[in-house]
Amino acid sequence: MIPIADDSTSDPLNRRNFARSLAATAAATAAATAAATAAATAATTLDTNADDADTGKKTPPPKKKPTPDPEPPPPAALLLETVRQLYPHKQLDSKDVLQGVYSELKSDLARSRRLSQFPLKNSDEPGFLFAAFQSPR
Repeated sequence: MIPIADDSTSDPLNRRNFARSLAATAAATAAATAAATAAATAATTLDTNADDADTGKKTPPPKKKPTPDPEPPPPAALLLETVRQLYPHKQLDSKDVLQGVYSELKSDLARSRRLSQFPLKNSDEPGFLFAAFQSPR
């Protein structure tokens, strides 16, 4: 029988402490972001008010046109780049090989989407047929 070690003595950072530190880090990051945004807004407001005081007119803050986000690359292209980075090989520098891998990834993703759309019940099980192999004697 293997004795179970107490988490608090064997590991100085147990799961609870890790979760607490993670939550504290997330809260601190959110607070810092909010503070930076508020400071930037206040600085812009002060600059605008200083200009208004000099001229005596109220000028609206300049409106920036929102730039549309560039369209993200297709998932197959992201997977292809991941494959290239994880498994560097000279053959992956060839356009023909890359095109073949890309088309395989696209077909795999399409097949995955189609299979995911098929509704399954909780009682559905895989249909395995098992037969033991008997070698001829």
